[in-house]
Amino acid sequence: MLAWSVAAMSDALRRLAGASAANVPQAVAAACEAAWWVTVVDAAMTRHHPDAYGRALTDLDPAARRAVQGSLTGLRLIRGQLGYFADPGDFIQPAPGPASQWTWSAVSPPRPQRGSAREASPYREYRAHLAGKPVAAALGQAAGFLCRAYASATRPGE
Repeated sequence: MLAWSVAAMSDALRRLAGASAANVPQAVAAACEAAWWVTVVDAAMTRHHPDAYGRALTDLDPAARRAVQGSLTGLRLIRGQLGYFADPGDFIQPAPGPASQWTWSAVSPPRPQRGSAREASPYREYRAHLAGKPVAAALGQAAGFLCRAYASATRPGE
């Protein structure tokens, strides 16, 4: 199942790379689908291969580790908001040029759902690591990390 999810994540990123800026709804959908698949693979890796995931994080330099972890947390915020509290277009800032160069929007903080202090952390990570940054670059960085972690987890003898 995880191999299929990694393949689906890669396919979603390819669709985003090929999305036309002239078709805004399609390009926004491609970006949100890619974000969804990245978070699916992230969740599966942390649940089923925590050692490989941890090793892959440890292999990153501290700045890259913070960037990957912050981006993944921000992407989880997007996934949690889509369809319930936010429109996919709320998270994407179209601009002239290819859709892959569009940026993540600086969205307002989500309304607290549980009233806990933990609710603010994903939003802070979104603002710090995604807002204003190119959509495809952030997704590519997170997906690249997840592919390396997956490769480590599926090596013979692991």
